[in-house]
Amino acid sequence: MTNRNLWTVAVVALVAAAGCKNFTAGGSGPAYVRDAMREYRFPKACEVLWVDGLKVIAADGFGLVGSDRELAGQEKQGFVTSFLNRGHATTRDDDGVFEAESDANGQGLRFLVKGKPAGADGCFVQYFAIQDDRTNSTEARHRDYDKELQLLSKIDPMAAARILDAADRAK
Repeated sequence: MTNRNLWTVAVVALVAAAGCKNFTAGGSGPAYVRDAMREYRFPKACEVLWVDGLKVIAADGFGLVGSDRELAGQEKQGFVTSFLNRGHATTRDDDGVFEAESDANGQGLRFLVKGKPAGADGCFVQYFAIQDDRTNSTEARHRDYDKELQLLSKIDPMAAARILDAADRAK
């Protein structure tokens, strides 16, 4: 196994652990990850990167909406189910900004993902976790840097490994 493959396996394993522990929960190491991902320019055009961005959410069990489901490998949705979703399929505005929102899980959590073009061969991607509080008819939103790191580990494992290594040294 080459060094690159070992790094890839290590990064994928660390990022997969994000389901059990948030990298950005607190402390200097997680703060480094937040700072690194806050303005990270992904080295692919949004059009190329978008399906991978959707797959990050789908891999965590969140249902996508409309044609996004098939792009991410989920089963096609029926009309009634599509109508009842909290989220929406991918839209693209006049500035070229992509946006999609997953359906909520059983705990009322869903994700919004945005991709803003950064030149011809770059994209700024942001994930936002949205937690519904049905008791108080409110919702809380926060940016999820762990999801952004998951996407980076998928498309550029070496860059994700460098960020995690620097974060580990910052502790």
